[in-house]
Amino acid sequence: MKKISAMLVIYALCGLLAVGETSAQSGGGGRIHYSKLYNPATVETVLGQVLTLGKTISGNGRTYCETLTLKSAKGTIWVILKPETFRPETNLPLKPGDEVEITGSRVALTGKAALIAAQVKKGGSTMVLRELTGRPAWAVGDDWHTP
Repeated sequence: MKKISAMLVIYALCGLLAVGETSAQSGGGGRIHYSKLYNPATVETVLGQVLTLGKTISGNGRTYCETLTLKSAKGTIWVILKPETFRPETNLPLKPGDEVEITGSRVALTGKAALIAAQVKKGGSTMVLRELTGRPAWAVGDDWHTP
């Protein structure tokens, strides 16, 4: 009986740790479907330098989204790009130090500014990730979350 109780406690703690990790990566409160946050009224273009590349848990909780941190004249902003498995028609290889122009919807995640990217320009190339309405380039039919 003690072994069963101990196992239940361990499973419960593992479950709490998993939920905590997902909440921390997605800005708290569980998973965030970034498409729900995209707002065409807050679309802006930011010029800057890529500081870091990263990943965060996606809205489905099973895969990751590519992200970057951008240093601009207005400060540093976290940018959500795309699911790591999505390959746009023009896929720009990005690295720290790259000068880019990103157009996207400015949102607040955990009280901090973030940008959900619609387009990324580097040199003479443009990587299209969303329509300016917010519809992701990887969406199929109505299979996406409207704002």
